[in-house]
Amino acid sequence: MRISVHLRGGPNLTNFRSEAIGKGFEALGYSVEWKGRHEASTADLVIQTGFAPSTALLNAIERRVPYLIMEASPFRNTDVNSYSSWGYNGLAGGALRGPPGDEPRWHPELQEERTEGGVLIIGQKPTDHSLRGSDHVSWIEAKLAENPEATFRHHPLMVHGQGSIDDALEGVRKVIVYTSSTAVEAAVAGCEVVVEGQGCWWDPTVEASEQLHALSYAHWHTSEYHGAAAAHAERSYEEARAEAEAGRIEIPRGRLDGQAVCKRYYRRLVR
Repeated sequence: MRISVHLRGGPNLTNFRSEAIGKGFEALGYSVEWKGRHEASTADLVIQTGFAPSTALLNAIERRVPYLIMEASPFRNTDVNSYSSWGYNGLAGGALRGPPGDEPRWHPELQEERTEGGVLIIGQKPTDHSLRGSDHVSWIEAKLAENPEATFRHHPLMVHGQGSIDDALEGVRKVIVYTSSTAVEAAVAGCEVVVEGQGCWWDPTVEASEQLHALSYAHWHTSEYHGAAAAHAERSYEEARAEAEAGRIEIPRGRLDGQAVCKRYYRRLVR
């Protein structure tokens, strides 16, 4: 198997994720080439950080070879510059990772289920790829209309100074998200979590302790990529290749007009 790792140009703090797993595959004996995201590849596996429709990613989809997207960890109460996750042929919670191992790994402790409290709606950046082209402004407005008693929390990149997610969850029993990864924090805190989008990290239909165990295999320290993390990705490659060859692979949406979408967000949602 030949692997190509495609990095963002210039100094970029997220390149460490792709570099880590690329070096991990090298440690396993694979041939790895290092390229920019604007470059195509003939490799059997294409790796990049983030789901942007780069030349490298679109070329992999066209050739029906697996791609591996490096993302932030689902557990964000750790150093974001040291931990990351990988997933084949899709984005975040909708990606293929293969079955978790039996060996317990670190994950947050599940808190007691809350029976009292308010409702919190958590928004996302309206141009985020995880929204898959959906109209997030209209979704937020619809949820607020359906839940007039609810509090709304903006994504921190949209409105600054809102405090931590822990602060936002204080006194909350029910949390409504589209695909936000904060669903994991809310579930761990004991809240009822309603997920309305495709491919969220958290699946309310799956038993919580089982999910946390599985998510622990999506939470890797940079130092682990020379061992367990890369080996876990290697075990899932053949399944990812079969899925890609069959066309069961996620395709990034066209880029939204970020300026117009964000202007609409602020005009309608930020008072």
